[in-house]
Amino acid sequence: MAQNTLVTITYSVKESKRLELEGILRDIVGRINAAQQSVRCSAYCEEDDPTTFVEVYECESNDAYDALEDTLDEETSQNIRRIATDFATARQAVVTLRRVA
Repeated sequence: MAQNTLVTITYSVKESKRLELEGILRDIVGRINAAQQSVRCSAYCEEDDPTTFVEVYECESNDAYDALEDTLDEETSQNIRRIATDFATARQAVVTLRRVA
């Protein structure tokens, strides 16, 4: 699969919720990567501030990322919503990057 689009979602969480979030992210990444061929998912925390996380979605196209939500199972969808409502301490920053070379 040629990855032509990267989507990153960056947010911070309270230290007290960091370990719980890491478990949820492991589950989300595993489920998406097991079910998808056109989108690959990974998650990182910032080295200097382990309460800042970045989800990275490597996609064949913008359309593949846009269609991802429609193909997720209910538990994965709920966990993604939980991150936004129960974990992120500020608005999530979403950046879409398109390959040029």
